[in-house]
Amino acid sequence: MGRDLGLDGVVEHFTLSSDEAGWLRNKTGATRLGFAVQLKFLTWRGRFPRMRLELPPDAVEHVAKQVGVVASELTFYDFTSRAAKRHRSELRDLTGWHECTKTDLGKLVSHLVDVIWHDERREEQVRAELLRQMRAGMIEPPTAAQVNTIIRSALHQADERAIAEVAARLVRAGDCTRRLDALVFTDPAGDAAEQAGADGDTAQDDEEEVESVLADIKAHPGNVSLNTLLDEISKLKQVRAVGVPDKAFTGIGVQVVGAWRATASASSPSHLRRFAPEVRHVLLAALLFQRQREITDTLVELLNSTVHRINARAEKKVTEAFVAEFTKVRGKAGLLGKIAASSLGAPEGSVREVVYPAAGGEKTLKDLVAEMKATNAAFARSKREVFKSSYSNHYRAGLMKLLEVLDFRSSNDRHKPVVEALALIERHKDSSTTYLPLGETIPLDGVVRKDWMEFALHTPDKGPQRVIRTVYEACVFQALRDRLRCKEIWVVGADKWRNPDEDLPDDFEVRRTEYYEKLNKPRDAKVFIAQLQSEMRAELGALDTKLPKLPWVTISGKHRGGAIKFTEPEPQKEPKNLRRLKKAIRKKWGTVALIDILKEAALRTGMLKALAPVGTREAIDEAKLLERPFDDRPREEAGPAPSGDRDGSDSVVHPGSEGRPGARPRPAGVTYSPLPIWHALAGWLGSARYFGRNWAESGRRTPGCSRCRA
Repeated sequence: MGRDLGLDGVVEHFTLSSDEAGWLRNKTGATRLGFAVQLKFLTWRGRFPRMRLELPPDAVEHVAKQVGVVASELTFYDFTSRAAKRHRSELRDLTGWHECTKTDLGKLVSHLVDVIWHDERREEQVRAELLRQMRAGMIEPPTAAQVNTIIRSALHQADERAIAEVAARLVRAGDCTRRLDALVFTDPAGDAAEQAGADGDTAQDDEEEVESVLADIKAHPGNVSLNTLLDEISKLKQVRAVGVPDKAFTGIGVQVVGAWRATASASSPSHLRRFAPEVRHVLLAALLFQRQREITDTLVELLNSTVHRINARAEKKVTEAFVAEFTKVRGKAGLLGKIAASSLGAPEGSVREVVYPAAGGEKTLKDLVAEMKATNAAFARSKREVFKSSYSNHYRAGLMKLLEVLDFRSSNDRHKPVVEALALIERHKDSSTTYLPLGETIPLDGVVRKDWMEFALHTPDKGPQRVIRTVYEACVFQALRDRLRCKEIWVVGADKWRNPDEDLPDDFEVRRTEYYEKLNKPRDAKVFIAQLQSEMRAELGALDTKLPKLPWVTISGKHRGGAIKFTEPEPQKEPKNLRRLKKAIRKKWGTVALIDILKEAALRTGMLKALAPVGTREAIDEAKLLERPFDDRPREEAGPAPSGDRDGSDSVVHPGSEGRPGARPRPAGVTYSPLPIWHALAGWLGSARYFGRNWAESGRRTPGCSRCRA
């Protein structure tokens, strides 16, 4: 029997109405109960039960009480008999439900394409939409094979429609398609005959150049450095030179664009040339569209990291210099008295003859001077000087080129001075003067920090106050980094650093009150902050009170401000029945390779459908591929076998690995990174409440390994 629904579910879905009860007046016994159960199951699930095991026991009890028949009578009702088929036909006439026809199949596919073509490619979501549509049209689901055919057809047509839509936008963008072809063809304007007749060495060089350009665009950035910054700037210029329209993918879902991009990323230029022109253009445009946003994000992160590195290195350099020079001089008050007395006693003597002996020598005076310099003000002043020097001599060239390719904006007038300062230093990036021109409006408030103000401004004996250009530039980049990190300044064409207003729904201003109510948040910012602060104080107070009392926590020192140390937890006890379970598994199945267990789970649950291959087609039908034993597959389908766990169950894991005798291949086309695979499979298995349902309903065994079939 199926799982119990619970009282609420039973009452909601299995309570007969007065009209439904009237349909039972000429039926008795098991026939009466079976007819009623089929009726309510149809209205609940949108189909008839295939067998008694699908029926929830508590639902059967509830229906039996309503029709006045003992629930055990249902065992005498055969759901595959002619009487049951006649009852289903009668129920169709009474309720309006009907079997799926060829006309219905065409309408279902057409409706699915209209719904999913722009943003959905997940099979489980398409299946849910299909079932919802059939339920709305009172259509009984067809066979599992027909449902899969509908879904595959809808996905194929949806992808074709989306590709056609984007391809048309690219064609309207002028020479964009020609520039896209230039990424994979050595001579996009010439024909195949001309390319075939070209010199062999020249053709090979051109091919390598084409592959190099596309590989550079696909490549990820290196470590934070000036060279990496310049390389990413060059890469962004290459992507922008192709001219993919900003609105080429408007209305197309991120998942769809991501799938196209994944296909292009996994394909070499020679593979991309085999696609139809429209498909090739869309794949390359998706790659460039997403790479442009990613490279823009990378440049912003390099900007933040570079400014941080300049500041950190300046602090480290100044600290090391101060530590090397610093020697604390003791007894400065007495030393000052000796120097004063000696100076008054010989006012006309030289410093070396009078002051040096009184101070204890030249070294003591030098230590005193170094100690006086080692104050906060002197340290900060030296740090600013090193920062300015490092910026001017090394990083300035790269940061100025960065301003040429990135467009910084702000929606808050309070932070507009930083944007104006960026435009100012960009206008004078090629200047070699010490000061900024007098005729310019130079923003200072909100751009130059107070501790940098005296360092950035120069007041001559005569004339107006001047702003030192390189120091001002360093201040602007520090202010820019601070505003970027709090999203007060955003970057056009970025993803992570995009305009925060784009994260809001289009109708947010109109329905602001409704959205705040759904989020259960107050509209007043002060009230929100007060609630958050109160919650944080309460939780932090509880942590501060309970933490010292925990037996596995120690705080070093006499005060509560000491270092917190955690003792290693004791190993957990082995579950009581774990050894018995292992023994029973070995006794029944012996040593089974873990890859066979994984395959059996895939056969019984269909979890491999949670993965989307990067290819555009599959040469072998999925059913046939799963029917084939792993050891009979060709070597090109091979892949590494999963490794064992650490709980002592390594004996059930196949010891082979890729390239060694006995290695277990994995399904063809699997070229994914490990973490996304296992996350997707875990989610699929978690959704399958119990695995026995699929094959229990169909009444057949799945073709797993020989031991599992036994």
